[in-house]
Amino acid sequence: MLKIGRNDPCPCGSGKKFKRCHLGREHELMQQLPDEAAQSILNLPDVEYGRCREILNSLNIETLTGMKMGIRFIDLESYLKLGLGESRESPPNLSRISAGQVVNPFKTLKADPDHIYVALSPAVSDSTLIHQLAHVLDYLGGSKINPGLAKPLSLELDLPLELLEHPKEFGDFLVFLQNEFSVELDADDTIISILCEKGFLVQGEVIASKDHERLEAQVIRAVDYLRENKAEIDERIKEKAGYIGAMH
Repeated sequence: MLKIGRNDPCPCGSGKKFKRCHLGREHELMQQLPDEAAQSILNLPDVEYGRCREILNSLNIETLTGMKMGIRFIDLESYLKLGLGESRESPPNLSRISAGQVVNPFKTLKADPDHIYVALSPAVSDSTLIHQLAHVLDYLGGSKINPGLAKPLSLELDLPLELLEHPKEFGDFLVFLQNEFSVELDADDTIISILCEKGFLVQGEVIASKDHERLEAQVIRAVDYLRENKAEIDERIKEKAGYIGAMH
């Protein structure tokens, strides 16, 4: 069972500390989906797309995060078709592109407290795969921020989503997985790894604090770095998968 520290970000995604949000009302977290909806996720069959099984079998999640949790891989298109409040729609060619998504853990926690669910497309690349695994590891033993927190926080504070959903702790896990499994990062993940290397990713505790002034200051530092070094960064990513043109 996933344990939540009093000062950890509340898993509901509010951005508040657990002690100031759902502490004492944990049952509400377990009731965010009807039982039958959560069960519909559990009923999706396991998939073995790309290197997901190979990499998972080589990971000691408990050693890396201190949490004894497993990961189940499910088909992304099948998951999206369940329509469980996801904002993303399934593109017509999803089976032919590399895509992945961590299922909000509190959709499945009550029905299956021992696993985090990761939805993948059949053509998932190594970079996309370790990106999603880095999110899982970050949630369990890094920033511990609910994966669904970044988007509403980005809208609330009017700050770039990419920098809020990829805290420093996520970057550390991404770089670890890249090196551990000799993964060629795609263009977007290369940029994240550069920001991590240079110390420009925002600490998870700053994101969880929702302190707009601190967050804005750190985000501006990262954006300024990208702007000032766009030519050098573009040179590093222009041959990478997912490259869509020079940074602006």
